[in-house]
Amino acid sequence: MIQRNLRLVFVIVALSGICLSSCHKENTAAMRSAQGGKKFGGRYTINEIRGNPSSLDPVRMNSKVEDDIANNFYDRLVDNNDQLKVVPELASSWEISPDGLTYTFHLRSDVSFQDDECFSGGKGRKFVANDAKYSLERVCDPKTLTSGYWIFQSIVEGADEYFMRDSLSKMGKNITGVSGFQTPDDTTFVIKLTKPFAPFLEHLTTSFGFIVAHEAVEKYGKDFFQHPVGTGPFIFSHWRPDEEILMKRNPKYWQLDNVGNRLPLLDDVRFTFIKDDKTLFANFERGVLDEDFTIPTESFQNIVTADKKLTPDYQKKNYILQHVTAMNSYFIDILCTSPMFSSVAMRRALSFGVDRDQIVKYVLKNMPHSSADHFIVPPAFTTYPINDVHGISFNADSAKHWLEKAGYGNGKPLAIKLSVYNEPSQMQIAQAVQRMWEVNLGAKVEIQVMQSGQLLDQSEDGKLDLWITRWYADYPEVENFLNLIYGKLVPPSASMKSYPNSTRWNSEAFNRFYGEALQTTDDAKRMLLYAQAENVAAYEAPCIPLFYQEHYRLLQPWVRDNPLDPMNRIDLKWVWLDK
Repeated sequence: MIQRNLRLVFVIVALSGICLSSCHKENTAAMRSAQGGKKFGGRYTINEIRGNPSSLDPVRMNSKVEDDIANNFYDRLVDNNDQLKVVPELASSWEISPDGLTYTFHLRSDVSFQDDECFSGGKGRKFVANDAKYSLERVCDPKTLTSGYWIFQSIVEGADEYFMRDSLSKMGKNITGVSGFQTPDDTTFVIKLTKPFAPFLEHLTTSFGFIVAHEAVEKYGKDFFQHPVGTGPFIFSHWRPDEEILMKRNPKYWQLDNVGNRLPLLDDVRFTFIKDDKTLFANFERGVLDEDFTIPTESFQNIVTADKKLTPDYQKKNYILQHVTAMNSYFIDILCTSPMFSSVAMRRALSFGVDRDQIVKYVLKNMPHSSADHFIVPPAFTTYPINDVHGISFNADSAKHWLEKAGYGNGKPLAIKLSVYNEPSQMQIAQAVQRMWEVNLGAKVEIQVMQSGQLLDQSEDGKLDLWITRWYADYPEVENFLNLIYGKLVPPSASMKSYPNSTRWNSEAFNRFYGEALQTTDDAKRMLLYAQAENVAAYEAPCIPLFYQEHYRLLQPWVRDNPLDPMNRIDLKWVWLDK
């Protein structure tokens, strides 16, 4: 079946390329002069190789694709700048009480929601504190099918009670909101915590911190996920699944750049969804795409030298090459509650059986930063003592030893299924791991290919045993990676979705070190506690680290003010085109 469908895939990809070319030519807007030698106008075309987002409703977003796109529709109270420092956005300033329990945000009074039919007369109204309260309460409301409750769970006063309000109502308790979200007036928003939580501001920089209009949620109902309305720099235009999402400049956006131009500078942005990296690169070379973040593995060494510069042939084309050590790790997640993989011995056997260096060198042509010789926290955090974290390296003899301790080998065969989503590099990695486990463990390994949204849903539902995945930092804090294996985020019932801890691993020792770190405001001490926690996980192997990523991106010669940061955040309000 896969072979027959390949023909259809190639036809779709080819047609997508034709549409890209024709649409680009039809929509080249006139450029206008802006202050500081910049220019207004033009279309920026960017591709998401992982495919369509599942949702553009902030509470249901759980992938990098969704965050990339929605980041241009919505604003947050606070954000990260291109140096990944927390900076004001809808909140112009804030104070934190001496005990670390009260955050008071002073809100901008010059912000309006985008014009949309959900508002009276189609004109967006002013943003006020109640919009922040409404948006963040949706994150704690199970009726929204929220994926983001974890950012407030057991942290914000009243968040847990609000999440469980239906059960509490049967006990005579009437919960109408999150008590820790308070609005003294239209320009003041207060958040009260149950205990000090050092990375709390970073939690607000995630996609779950996006501010939405209640009118849009009410008007579009179950379709709000595909009709976003926020206060951001671009206004939603249309979404054609598997083809494009188009957004237009918000002429009333509140923010100015450093020379006084009203942002954004672009007239519109087009996201496409070509899934073949070679077709994608061909479109970039034709000038149809303004950037290419997915350089084909097979071509990488022809384009980029060992010292991370463009080769002479590509220097002649005046492309801009950007690269940075990424806050991004690839790994194989393991469902630790499944009968076979609840065994530490089995998980260690699988981890010892993977030769990460071979994957980096021969499969990925040295594109990654390095093999994952520690655990899942990447080497992009300069203050984290990563060398104190001792991971599992390839050792065929150790793999066989732990397999026998798990009760397999010696005549008892091992049959496993490895799930992966349909992306070229993911498939190459899966096939390499399949061969390694067959050789080193004598295992029979089936590769199950899925769409990315389907894989995410089934992993959260506990329906997959092993799956290749990756984690882009939601925010620049080590906690964001270790949160993936925090036992207190595992739901009480196996029938409930488990996000972000889809492995459902729960270690008392890990939870103790990690929990102490979260309340430690001294950065150096917090990092040491994180490392102690990660060492517990590195031994018990709830997941199998593969490699740490290096981000590479090619820009066309005319692209300006689009820096590449370790999180590869797509923030296009600053970008302008010099053509």
